[in-house]
Amino acid sequence: MRKQTAALRKAGHGFTLIELLVVIAIISVLAAILFPVFSRARESARRTNCLSNMRQLGMAVQEYIQDYDEILPAATDGPIGAGLNGGWVYFSVFPANPTPKAYDVTRGSIYPYVKNAQIYICPTDGQGRSSGDSYAYNDCLVHRTGTGFNPGQSLATFDAPASWMLLGEESSGGGFLFGDGSTDDGYFNLEVGNIFTQRHFDASNLTFLDGHSKGYRTDQIQSNGFQTGGKGGNVCPN
Repeated sequence: MRKQTAALRKAGHGFTLIELLVVIAIISVLAAILFPVFSRARESARRTNCLSNMRQLGMAVQEYIQDYDEILPAATDGPIGAGLNGGWVYFSVFPANPTPKAYDVTRGSIYPYVKNAQIYICPTDGQGRSSGDSYAYNDCLVHRTGTGFNPGQSLATFDAPASWMLLGEESSGGGFLFGDGSTDDGYFNLEVGNIFTQRHFDASNLTFLDGHSKGYRTDQIQSNGFQTGGKGGNVCPN
């Protein structure tokens, strides 16, 4: 009887404090190793989703061009462009990115071809989820008027559509780490120093004038001169 009781006591022996601390330490080490892996996997999925959004917007622009005699969509920009209709995307205030629901994409010219407001928002872009838009239109594709409304140019103006950026992920800068702020008016103006976000592993997604989309490191975007059709420089060549 005594032997049986001793055996039961031994079988019910719990963890010592040292054993618990060792287990906790092991779990902490594993968490430290796996968390960046899970975080990167999640961002990879978001980047793919973002790229899919941009591809759909690029297809919508292609349909728009076919319906409007090979003329590209117009774009509005800056403080005097706020509240103006007719651009590829509509915004009510400038800068739009810090203001909830500043963008109403349903009033933009390409919305009838997509009919889905969610594809205007990158999943990684917190500001964009609030304001309503993550993407910016290449100002080199319009006739810049200085009036806040810029008519689109003819597609025939661009001899190599696969080399011309159509849409990019603009960062407003403004103190955000690594250029992760969102676009302030849906209009990427190279000449005033607009910059690309680095929210996707120090990279940014682009959609090109021929409809294809791809992600690039920001230094690659600059060195390849994608906004100026591969011609480089800080001024639109058109």
